[in-house]
Amino acid sequence: MIDYITGKIIQNKSTEVVLETNGIGYSVKVSLATAKQLPDRGAVTTLKTYLHVRENAVQLFGFADEQERELFLGLLSISGVGPKLALTLLSGLSVEQIQDAIYRQDEKTLSSISGVGKKTAQRLIVELKDKIAQPKLSEAARLGIPVGQEFGYVEKEAILALVSLGYSRGQSARAVLKVQKKESCKRSDELIKKALQII
Repeated sequence: MIDYITGKIIQNKSTEVVLETNGIGYSVKVSLATAKQLPDRGAVTTLKTYLHVRENAVQLFGFADEQERELFLGLLSISGVGPKLALTLLSGLSVEQIQDAIYRQDEKTLSSISGVGKKTAQRLIVELKDKIAQPKLSEAARLGIPVGQEFGYVEKEAILALVSLGYSRGQSARAVLKVQKKESCKRSDELIKKALQII
């Protein structure tokens, strides 16, 4: 197996990257998450890889780190999940979000990805839950909010208030984040009012 590849980025087409090494251009399938982490065209980068061999095709898949590759291989071990669907999952959800959904047996989150039906989501949970330790997932990542976005006291108070009004935690958090992006509210009551207008 090809463990990794280091080369100059010739093209980055979001889910396919061309790396040139020793005069050869390698076409590497990647997730959207990995593609976004790559440096600019012309820079040299290293990707962990997996070589998928089928009767009528040979494809090279690349990953930003070992954690993503391990999860990809775990997904491939599930009946009905091929490389394309595994990559779609890794493009739609972060590694931590997939692990968290499996650990919490959250079929809804997994089946929100195109191509993942209820039965496939159930198989992922049943077959992988014992292989996944409880992930250390930030509150923001759990709610599908960009990595690095965390909440202060005012935001947390507003989210709790919205949840008490019957809105889901994810819905409440996203509304609060949207308000804070436009204008920084210093008081939770003000933030709640504005969030209710867009929720």
